[in-house]
Amino acid sequence: MDPLKYDLSANADFTVFEFTSTGKNGTIHKAIKYTQTLNANVFNLGFGDIIFSDDTITEIDDTNLSNNGDLNSIIATVVHSAYIFTEKYPDAYILFGSSDTAKLRLYRMFLSHNLAAISKSFLVFGAMHNEQGQLVNVPFSAAEDIIGYFGRRK
Repeated sequence: MDPLKYDLSANADFTVFEFTSTGKNGTIHKAIKYTQTLNANVFNLGFGDIIFSDDTITEIDDTNLSNNGDLNSIIATVVHSAYIFTEKYPDAYILFGSSDTAKLRLYRMFLSHNLAAISKSFLVFGAMHNEQGQLVNVPFSAAEDIIGYFGRRK
């Protein structure tokens, strides 16, 4: 097992993954959700602290910054969930972004620093609105400010 990533538990269709962050603020229960968009092949990746969970629904707070001191483990866990998710849904595009510019910058930095390794398994694109207001993919650029990212398994 990769010592950086947390153990995941998944729902039956592998669209919700739960794990526990352990760090300087204690244990925090978190979830990663892949939600199908209006485009059947595009799934939004949502991530955050669990605020409610039962057998049928998991609600997350994706605005809270836990600052639990385990960012590398959390990123490794989210990436691991993307591998598992795309094994089940190989034609899916994963969309992720944030209205928080600091989070978007973090995502861009992570992708930029790890692009060679990520590109072995995934195609990575930027996400922008076109003139009609539709969300489209564009070539990934570490220098460009965009609203999010798409990833797709090769």
